[in-house]
Amino acid sequence: MSARALAVGCLLLAVGFGALGVWQLERRAWKLDLISRVEARIHAPPVSLAGPAAWGGVTARDDEYRRVSATGQFMHERETLVQAVTDLGPGFWVLTPLRTPNGVVRLKRGGGPPARRDPEMRRAGSPIGEVTVIGLR
Repeated sequence: MSARALAVGCLLLAVGFGALGVWQLERRAWKLDLISRVEARIHAPPVSLAGPAAWGGVTARDDEYRRVSATGQFMHERETLVQAVTDLGPGFWVLTPLRTPNGVVRLKRGGGPPARRDPEMRRAGSPIGEVTVIGLR
């Protein structure tokens, strides 16, 4: 291998490592900004959940991890169980529609092990009547 080929190879490696270093610095700035936004939003007072007419204006940049509140009645007869696997093992997420004055929204209400798939096993955690829920968008 000639000295010239070795120099070109070293130069390419230096440029590549420099690009990776710049990428890491940009990624760090992005991550610190994300952490700052999440921390500010999860500790802020909740805002009312907007109706479907405003959903087109919701963006991840402006609204992810924003605390929201909604008042309505759960539609337990229309809940959906979604298969899930977590560090605790297999189970499911419970998704339940909430009928509000602004429309219906589907809420992820938590999860459970396979043995609690039967709605009768979860009846105590299924409120009836008007409820106000607070969660993250």
